[in-house]
Amino acid sequence: MVAYSPYKKMLFGLFAGVTLATGSLFAQAAEQEPIKIGWVNWSDTEIAVKLANIAIEDQLKQPVKLVMADIGIQFQAMANGNIDLIPMVWLPSTHQAFWDKYKDKLEDLGVLYEGRIGMAVPTSIPVSEVASVEDLNKPEVKKKFEGKILTSEVGNGQYKLTLKAIEAYKLDGYKMVASSESGMLSELDRNNKRDKWSLINAWSPHWMFSKWSLRYLDDPKHMFGGVEQIHAVARKGFSAQHPEVARFFSHYAIPQADLEKLMAQARDSSADKVVAEYYAANKAKFAAMFKEGAVAAQ
Repeated sequence: MVAYSPYKKMLFGLFAGVTLATGSLFAQAAEQEPIKIGWVNWSDTEIAVKLANIAIEDQLKQPVKLVMADIGIQFQAMANGNIDLIPMVWLPSTHQAFWDKYKDKLEDLGVLYEGRIGMAVPTSIPVSEVASVEDLNKPEVKKKFEGKILTSEVGNGQYKLTLKAIEAYKLDGYKMVASSESGMLSELDRNNKRDKWSLINAWSPHWMFSKWSLRYLDDPKHMFGGVEQIHAVARKGFSAQHPEVARFFSHYAIPQADLEKLMAQARDSSADKVVAEYYAANKAKFAAMFKEGAVAAQ
């Protein structure tokens, strides 16, 4: 018969506690930290980001956390390491100032798709009256627009370029009326229904061009640049830490026709729904984007 020993009981309790604590630490270590992807509440960005989210979590079993904020905040947070990447950087014009400011702390993962920005008007406005940004200086044109340029968020890249355009084209008497993407387009819709003229800061791809008949104004001074490329940009060191995710973004591309179709469909249901359906129908294409030597979709 083994004699009872309080000392042995104490040791057993100590070892059991250490074992439980060690197991808990191993379990915590096994849990992957989520990759933080920043995004701005733009229709094209929502589709692109949520598609990437599904693909990464499904193909790599890597958790993803989406963080929404204005573009300037996103760049600063990424440079500080508080978020990992943002797949919505418009270059070489729209977000050039942000890129120049923070580029030493960032890395470019690749181009997702192409776009364009500029001032646009409904096609119901005669080209003979307004064909170019320069035509905005005509007194009768300024009066019909009430000197308003409808725009989305204050301080984003296009807002800053428009400020420069106002100065370059000497658009005295014009001011930007900023709200949000939805606020800007709601005002456009109201004006159209009342046969009022609207001048907006537009960008494409965007569903606005499928809902309303719009055209860009000529920009002879090239204040808004030409074709823009939408890049995925990450914090410095991200590719080394997450090579598989970086490889995916270097191959990730969305055909423009598909993107615009998804944006339009999302308005009738939700971005989450249409993205899930699109991913399920194109799962093999997305799986290929994670492989070495993959070719980006066109």
